[in-house]
Amino acid sequence: MELFRKAVKVGNSAGVIIPKKLLGCEVKITVINQPLNLKKEVLKLLDSELDEIQGIYVTSKNPIEVLAISHNMRKMLEEEKIKINIVPLAIVKKDIAKIKEKLSKAEVILNKELLRRLLKEGKL
Repeated sequence: MELFRKAVKVGNSAGVIIPKKLLGCEVKITVINQPLNLKKEVLKLLDSELDEIQGIYVTSKNPIEVLAISHNMRKMLEEEKIKINIVPLAIVKKDIAKIKEKLSKAEVILNKELLRRLLKEGKL
């Protein structure tokens, strides 16, 4: 018998609910896909560019889009599940009106203060 179930919250843990008729049986759990640690994955992808990066912000979760604000670098990095747009601070400031809505809802990975200043300058 093969069952596919999603892990659910059980107290401070996660568990898999199976039919009562299987009570007392030995079961084998195989993890099909690990949950994504977004912060860790983004920092790993940006590792070689971190000297240039001033702030990192998740602007969309589905699909996953990340804005990395740099000193002068402009670059696009794409991985299977994550798209990272590296943009110089000067360009972000110039285009703040176009991106202020996304930035106001962004999740901070690095440098909350820079995001706060940008939003203040953008009159949000």
